[in-house]
Amino acid sequence: MFKKIFTITSILLLIACGGGSTAEATVVNISSLGSEMKYDVEEFTVKAGSKVKIVMKNNTPSDFMGAMLHNVVIFMDESAAPMIIQLAEGNAGEPYADRRILAMTPLADKQKETSVEFTAPTKPGKYLYVCTYIAHAGSMRGYMIVE
Repeated sequence: MFKKIFTITSILLLIACGGGSTAEATVVNISSLGSEMKYDVEEFTVKAGSKVKIVMKNNTPSDFMGAMLHNVVIFMDESAAPMIIQLAEGNAGEPYADRRILAMTPLADKQKETSVEFTAPTKPGKYLYVCTYIAHAGSMRGYMIVE
């Protein structure tokens, strides 16, 4: 009798806890370089199909004059980047939803942090990421390498 209760309790605990270990997201920290329009990370590598969390910190000093917002937008299709960037710049830097975008953080103001979690593509390759705030995409760019 005790064995049955122990077995049933163990099974219920495994079910309640998700059946064992779940994969933790790989955390990638990307920051702006002070008031420059550059990322401090221009390339990072993740495993195909893995969970990824991008944490983007806008390190622009709070006393910097003028707007200086930043985000990270990762493209599924790099050839779509020019059009998506142009549309975002016409929308105060905020990209419109598009199936060719893999993931994007919200725009972050000076000294703020933002993040996004997603699943990396199963197809290995290089995936472009940029900041879509007005006139930033030319210098704020990098690649996520999926292996």
